[in-house]
Amino acid sequence: MARSKKAYSIYIFLIVVALTAAGIILYQRSKLESNFTQVELVMSLNELRALAYQEGIEEIELLNKIKSVGINSLAIHEDTLESLSLAGRIIYFSDKELTKLFFFLNSIDFFSRFSPQPGEIFILVKEEDDYLRIKENLERQWGRDKVIGLDLLPYKGLKVKGSEEKLSTLGLGFSEKDIELAKDMGFQVILRPGNLIKINKENIDFKFKEIGKAGDISGIIFEGEAVLGYPLKENLIYTAELLKKGGYPFGVIEFAGQKGIEVIAKEASELAVRVHSITKEEMDIIPEQKAIDRWIRAAKERNVRIFYLKPFTKNFPDLLEANLTYLEKIGKDLQAAGFTTGRASRFPAYSPQPTVLIFLLILGVMAGGITLLKKIFNLKNPHEYVLWSLGILLSLFFLFFQQEILLIKLMALGAALIFPTLAILANENYFLSGDGAMEKAVNTSPGNSTSSLLIIIKEALKGFLGIILITFMGALFIAALLSNNKFMLGLEQFSGIKLSYFLPLFLVLVVIWLKVNKGKFKIVENIRKPLLIEHLIIMVFFAVFLVVYISRSGNFSFIPVLGIEEKVRLFLEKTLVARPRNKEFLIGYPALFLAMSMNFLRVKEFKILIILIGTVGPVTLINTFCHIHTPFLFSLLRTFNGVWLGMLLGIVVITVFYYLVKIFRKKYGYEQT
Repeated sequence: MARSKKAYSIYIFLIVVALTAAGIILYQRSKLESNFTQVELVMSLNELRALAYQEGIEEIELLNKIKSVGINSLAIHEDTLESLSLAGRIIYFSDKELTKLFFFLNSIDFFSRFSPQPGEIFILVKEEDDYLRIKENLERQWGRDKVIGLDLLPYKGLKVKGSEEKLSTLGLGFSEKDIELAKDMGFQVILRPGNLIKINKENIDFKFKEIGKAGDISGIIFEGEAVLGYPLKENLIYTAELLKKGGYPFGVIEFAGQKGIEVIAKEASELAVRVHSITKEEMDIIPEQKAIDRWIRAAKERNVRIFYLKPFTKNFPDLLEANLTYLEKIGKDLQAAGFTTGRASRFPAYSPQPTVLIFLLILGVMAGGITLLKKIFNLKNPHEYVLWSLGILLSLFFLFFQQEILLIKLMALGAALIFPTLAILANENYFLSGDGAMEKAVNTSPGNSTSSLLIIIKEALKGFLGIILITFMGALFIAALLSNNKFMLGLEQFSGIKLSYFLPLFLVLVVIWLKVNKGKFKIVENIRKPLLIEHLIIMVFFAVFLVVYISRSGNFSFIPVLGIEEKVRLFLEKTLVARPRNKEFLIGYPALFLAMSMNFLRVKEFKILIILIGTVGPVTLINTFCHIHTPFLFSLLRTFNGVWLGMLLGIVVITVFYYLVKIFRKKYGYEQT
């Protein structure tokens, strides 16, 4: 017993030291995040031109209007044959179109000199600069042998062998006039280069020389499904090197899944900026306020610092005014949430953490893990020594072979599994009958109802806070372990999120079941019992609980959010700033209080199920800190809000349950045993 107490003292010491290391890391992280508050509002020049055309106003007038409501950047796309034609700077014909023209115009010398062949297009260009840029881009991407210059005075001309469908959308470099227009009007410029058909280092260099001609730009957001350099990793790394050489910030678009972006972002993480956008299809159906709330949530909860805004294009009587009002509201709500607008903030280099601090955090997680194993299996000293040795050797192995990210992921997952489970099992005396604090309270409580109820509430609060304290230790370890650019920008993710949701519940179920059944599973005995109505109710309830829990344990759910639930969420979000998670304060925490009051009142029916549901609370708390792209102080506030709301609801649950049990027992003459 003395040795066991000494071991626990050592583990507590290691956890305290690890918490100190976590405090150092998280203090530095919070300081960085407090200066990471500038959001860039950007719109596509092409989309604005389309809106101006649709509404019948001058392009310059629209640009002035959107600048006046807070848009500070314009995205300049590469020219294409299609966009240049719409702008009236070129004319191009396919061989089929030219053949039709020949039917009427074959007597005109201008046309008769060129006999179109199948699979050719002809391009007439007004200006020399456009001609040279188009010709060089086509030669590099399509092949010099497929691009032929034509003398078509007073125009410059090109004959290109290839399908119109593919050539019409091919990136042909950036218009200097568009860049100059944006800068002259006071906008920052974000360029949108696409990938190349013929991709090699020489052509990547060429693309960056074109980018360099734009002068000072705010950043780059790659166009299309794949980024510049894809598919070869060596080309992607070369793109990252040129980004670093030019000091160009680049966007990582949420949920877009651009091919190759992960490689570039990991190589140049100090230049990465999270971008959010609402697709054109969504903009056609999304309510204005819902869109605005989505933007603000992206900034507050996911470190998004570039809003790539698309205009509404339908469903409004006065489309222009609706768009201007919408954009102005976004800017005002951002400022109300504590953000400023301008060039997007970027995280300074914040990776990796000092190895000594990481190692101290690992020791803290291991101390928690071995404490949990001692709690479950009653480990002896030799087994503990073996586990410590294996854990330390494995950590050193990962560090030696420079696999720190993998080690961090494993330890973060370990903390997510260990501490919620340990929090419940270390406070099992508040749930299970015996010599626990609740039983002692029964024996010493005065006879009147009010005194008994107050004692229940007092003891339940002690048990609840003990659970929260242990869980929060694990949450701090996770938050500190994952505090570097790659995780905070979403380039690396916490691994094992589903496992962290379910394994703690399974472990708690098994251990509590064994405790209640005195170390025996008694599965066969329970199966042989007659199926009663209460058993059926439990099975149905448990099945529904699992379906909802599984569905709501990720970013996407096949169970839609109910209208009333969405309204409650928005109310809490606007009232409390950081909305607590429903599973945490509405389900998990009240269930913990209910389970503890059941122990006090010696109610055994459904208690294991209630404890299991209560475990959702600490599991969800720790999951909050696994979303590392959320600012630490925001997660802290979300947790605080969940705890105090859960405590209030828990006290209400205890009070109602206490009097219901009292009334039931009085009515049916039930005697406590």
